[in-house]
Amino acid sequence: MDENVGIRHERTGHSAHRVGTRAARLMAAAAVVLALGACDALPGDRPTEPAPSAEPMDPTAVAEAETTAVDPSWLCDPGGDADAPEHAAGPGVLSAESVRTDGNDIVVSGPFQLQDGYSYGGFVPEAVVVPADPANRGAPGEGYDEMGTDGAPTPPIVARERVEIPGEGAAPSAVTARLTLGTCDDAPLPDGQYLLALSGGGIDGPDRGEDDAGWSTSDDVLFDVVDGSPQPVPGAATAPEGEIPADLSSLGCRSPLEPVGDGDGLSVTVSDQETSVPAAVPEDQLGAGIDAEVTVRSEDLGTRALLQGVVLTAPESGTVVAGARNAGDIGLQWIGEEDVTTSETAWTTRMTCTRSALQAGPYDAHAFAVTVDEEGATHVVLSDPWTVEVAEADAGS
Repeated sequence: MDENVGIRHERTGHSAHRVGTRAARLMAAAAVVLALGACDALPGDRPTEPAPSAEPMDPTAVAEAETTAVDPSWLCDPGGDADAPEHAAGPGVLSAESVRTDGNDIVVSGPFQLQDGYSYGGFVPEAVVVPADPANRGAPGEGYDEMGTDGAPTPPIVARERVEIPGEGAAPSAVTARLTLGTCDDAPLPDGQYLLALSGGGIDGPDRGEDDAGWSTSDDVLFDVVDGSPQPVPGAATAPEGEIPADLSSLGCRSPLEPVGDGDGLSVTVSDQETSVPAAVPEDQLGAGIDAEVTVRSEDLGTRALLQGVVLTAPESGTVVAGARNAGDIGLQWIGEEDVTTSETAWTTRMTCTRSALQAGPYDAHAFAVTVDEEGATHVVLSDPWTVEVAEADAGS
């Protein structure tokens, strides 16, 4: 099952672009879908306790169900004659926990919660798909903050078919949304990184305007298109800030450095690596460190949880002394045919595990790459080692 939480990490030479909460980001894109039909309800009228739940929806039944055609013209011709669906963002919430793909079908499953006092009238998912921001995988790309309004861009991908599930009364405790993706002009799906916002109506309740009540996903769903086919992002269903948790304990200060897992198809190489660094900070510089170009390759193209860097260990103990990663979260990056190459630094005069500059002498250096697989397990891949000499100030300069 795919899960993730989004928090930040730091990498030398890289500063992730931060955006606000999802409500300030992609929910703006879904604002047309989630028009507040119940806005005339009095403050405090809406209950917040969850309603009783029925049995979860059967994913197998959804997979075998007939699909119904969807008219996406309100997205394909924004400002035209087609009306956008109108229903409120609440009182139902789908928390996406898994994403599966089959051909052009994308299937999203997870717990479904409905506030008390409301009743369920079936499950008919609406979809808005926008490109992801390359600098922050959890935010929409530039220009895609609002969709379906006059002057909005035509989305590269839309839902052309869906499975509609009838129902009434208590809402299922978990639901499965199945959509067939396409384009406005029936072209092949374009490769890239995408965010999917799901919503729907069919909720009745006590408020005035209850016919317009609905549900939405708590966070945007992540997926890629590679060679024209949708695919899930390994290890992540949603990532509000474009990052997911990883176990970086083997890269922590004073930890014995060792590979973790089977590498999950990644390989890491190093080039242009430095082999000598002064023990003292050079004049007019903030610090001294070992620079290297780190390249990560993958057997499978697409978005991966990925962290790269350089780490130094003490030869006698094999434990990490510089370049340690003590945080717990890593970014999502696209790995394509060109691979991913970054310039990395392991500082030797600051931010070391000794809290002071490393003493003069030889150290072992490795480039590393970290990823998280579909089951959420962390893999740490190491390059071949090389020797680094921390030299007195008058040597190696």
